[in-house]
Order: sequence, then structure tokens, then C-alpha cells
Amino acid sequence: MKLIRLTAAAAALMVMLTGCTGKKSGNNGAAPTESAGYAVPTELPYTEDPDIETTFRRSTLYYASDEGYLVPVTKLVPWEEGIAKACLSYMTGTEVNSKAAGALGLKTVIPAGAELTITIKEGNALVDLSSMPPLPDAASEINMIEAIVNTLVGFSTVTTVTVTRDGAGGTLENGTELPVRMSAYPLNPEKGALETIAGAVPATLYFPNMQGTLTVPVTRYLNRDPSVYSLVSALIEGTGSDGLRSCFPENTLLLGAAIEGGTVTVNLSDDFKAVERTEGLFSLAVKTLWLTLAERFDFERLAIQVNGVNYAPETADIPTDVNVF
Repeated sequence: MKLIRLTAAAAALMVMLTGCTGKKSGNNGAAPTESAGYAVPTELPYTEDPDIETTFRRSTLYYASDEGYLVPVTKLVPWEEGIAKACLSYMTGTEVNSKAAGALGLKTVIPAGAELTITIKEGNALVDLSSMPPLPDAASEINMIEAIVNTLVGFSTVTTVTVTRDGAGGTLENGTELPVRMSAYPLNPEKGALETIAGAVPATLYFPNMQGTLTVPVTRYLNRDPSVYSLVSALIEGTGSDGLRSCFPENTLLLGAAIEGGTVTVNLSDDFKAVERTEGLFSLAVKTLWLTLAERFDFERLAIQVNGVNYAPETADIPTDVNVF
């Protein structure tokens, strides 16, 4: 791969403001006079160790938000024998893990006291949970199962996951069925009619929580393969999911969105400039655009325009490392 993709599995990377060699705008909203864009970084923002990839594995773990969403978090996990089990151990409710998750406004998904064994054979990871106390409700059970499955299918040797409890399948206390040879779950799917239509295509959209401290992936089902234009349009439309917000002011229109020569250009109507009224909202808009588009497309730069003119009301680097330990 020629560039680093900011997917759910790499949400710890940083988007940097680059290429603005002309005058940058201030709060008056004046646009830069030369090319502007946000470029993909080339290294991790939280380490300068050149051998980091040989001593750590960049792993995506999953935790629950206060709103009940499953949220990906990127963590550098030291390489060791049985690293898959080590990854799951960070999601258990120990005092240390709960404190680390709580600092991000998240909760661990595997109850304290649970013991895990993992056997990987022919692409299937068999996870057995033993000594596990019951979870309080079905939502907690679903989050735990989906977190285990989606974490493990992030390994190149794993394509499906089977979960048992004390060596047996079946259901948990609140009726959640234990998965058999399950591939990755769609994260936080919206409830809509297209989900049940044959041929509906899942697309991952990213929205911040109301506080802007977490970026939450939401699965929306579309009636055709997503394009750059349709994904940006979906973000502008917003989401009806509780506790999440849109980064695009009311009445913002999408005038154009396309990818060419490694650059995605998004052209918005003048209504978008209302982002200047809320500190950090433009940064969140860029972040959600980048993460959403990078799920589907390879690109190196994201340019925001208003009425065809480059637009950058905030001059600081725009981080996308909120969901990272």
C-alpha cells in the first residue's frame, strides 16, 4: 500500500495541515490564496522510535461509550507470543484497564474475572470464556461479543471467530447468541429500511459524540456502492443515532466532491462557514470526512472549498488521535 489509510483500524493517526503556502484565514473566514489541503502523515504521532513496528503491533481494540456505542481505539501492543490474547486482555475490566478507558470516556467490555483461552486453526479463532460473571443486559453482551470478534479479525491469520463459554456454545444470560465462525460485525448500524433490502451496501460513517471527545463509526446501508460524493452527502445529512452530532451546519449544501490525483476535493456552500461560530467544529468536520472517505478510497490529501475557493478557518494541526491509548 502506497499510503497509510485512516480506517477504523488506524484511527490513531494525525491529519496535518500542509500545503498552505499562501495566507491562511483567520476568524473572518477569508480563504487561503494558494492550494490548501490536509495530508496523510507518514509516522505515528506518539513515538519517534524507528523500530516501533518491530517491537509493537498497532492494534485496534474496542470499548463501549457512555451512549452504548462500540468505539475503536488504537493501541500499540508489545509483540509477544499469544498477542491476540494480550489484545483481548486490555478490554477486560481490571482496575488499570477501566481507569485507562475511563480517561477517554469509555468502558471495558469484558467483565473482570473472565478468563480467556484462544486457539487459532485454519483461519478461525476459537475463544472460550470461563469463570465469567453475567453481564447486566443484552446490549453489554452484544458489545462484548462484537468487540472480541472485530479485534481478532484484525489479525492477518484470522478470518472468522467462534466464541464459547466454558467450552460450550448457546446463549448468554440475556439471550445473546454466541457466534460461530463469525466475520467482522458492522459497527453501530443505523436502523433503516435499506438494511433489509437485498443488495444494500454497508458504509461506515464517522460522527463525533456531543462533547467532540470521541469519534464513533456508524454503519449506514446504501442502495449502491458508495462514491466520494454519496459519502460526503451522507455525512452532511447527519445521523439520527442518539448522542452523536453532525459537523456540518444547517443548510450546508454539497456543491461537489471528487477524487483526482490522490486529492479529494470537497466543495461546500457558503452556509458551511457557520462552523466558525463553534470552536473546533471545523476540525471535527475535516476529521470525520477523512475517516469516512478513507474507509473506501486511497488518497493523500483532502481539500475543503467553499464556493470553489480553498477554505481553512483554523490554522492549527487537526488531530485524529482522540481514540488512542
